[in-house]
Amino acid sequence: MKHIRLSIERFWIEPGNFELWCEQLSRIPQQTEAKSMKEIASFYLNKDVIEKDKKLDRSKELFGLLGYEYFKRTSQFEIKGVFFLERFDGHLKLTEDAKKIVNSYINDDGWEVLLARQLLRFSPRVRVVIYMLLNGGYFNTNGTPLDFIGRWQLDMEGTSYHPFASNPQKNDMNHLLEQFKVEALGNEWMKFLLEKEVELEEGWSFIGSGGREPAITNLTAFMRAPMQLFEYLDWFIRDEEGKIILNKEKVSKDIYDLGSLFTITQTDSVDEVHTLKETILFLSDDRGFFPLEPALEQILIKHYPSWDKGLSRFVDYYITNGINKGIFTVIAHESGQPRHGRGYLGKREYQLIKLDIHR
Repeated sequence: MKHIRLSIERFWIEPGNFELWCEQLSRIPQQTEAKSMKEIASFYLNKDVIEKDKKLDRSKELFGLLGYEYFKRTSQFEIKGVFFLERFDGHLKLTEDAKKIVNSYINDDGWEVLLARQLLRFSPRVRVVIYMLLNGGYFNTNGTPLDFIGRWQLDMEGTSYHPFASNPQKNDMNHLLEQFKVEALGNEWMKFLLEKEVELEEGWSFIGSGGREPAITNLTAFMRAPMQLFEYLDWFIRDEEGKIILNKEKVSKDIYDLGSLFTITQTDSVDEVHTLKETILFLSDDRGFFPLEPALEQILIKHYPSWDKGLSRFVDYYITNGINKGIFTVIAHESGQPRHGRGYLGKREYQLIKLDIHR
């Protein structure tokens, strides 16, 4: 197969209305009599269907509940949505994931995380953004809140992209889908292709449902929805420089199988943690306490040669960043001597600290 078709991914539209899909799924029987999403809307959701052409009326976000369509005769595979509904014997039915999230929603037991995990597993556009954030990317908001996400940039390895821009000439989403297509597709869809005995040709690409490129119609509005969910889950945090980065510690806590969903590239941070451990071992007392500024001065010299804001600012940045990213936890602290330096955030009682390093 040379191409995978990718529909417009229609998420909930109303800001913050994360429960919309869950509420709708809870009203759909596990086995339905519906053969199309329009019949789902009409039979179970009391939605208006325009009789003339049987179109859904202002409810197109429902199409995001679908999974895929596979046309064996023409060898076409199309990703329709995040796979809460699938076709069986000509009718639509709830998937196992849909049943789980409905149960979680009814019991108010972590359905938001299940919804987020479903997006990470099956939405190529969401996946490519999170993949980049997991591997050193960050958002430059240009001073605008998430409500105006179309103005946000996604920076990675010195290059700026505009994945949410409403201007077709400026939007980079399709470029990213091509550049990171394997990660955008992900393991879950690859499993489906293997089950269908579909082989992807070398040089395969995403195309649109009816065109050479996936459509970006209303992309800003649609992509705002999952990003709002991630913000609600505290997956986004600001670093000292004001950039929005992924709160990897929180994401890893919420998504237990994150490492199997994405390729997370090891970076220089591994060597940096090794240096930190060696420095602590050399400087710590028999209780495991070490002087913070002298230790981090070694990290600064070896791994941050371009830092120009002074040692004290570096200490505050490094400890805050390490905690937020889940690299380590401060488990004890106490005051020391003047020779031990200023202390974290200028607090004397943080001149000597003890860390629990998680890597």
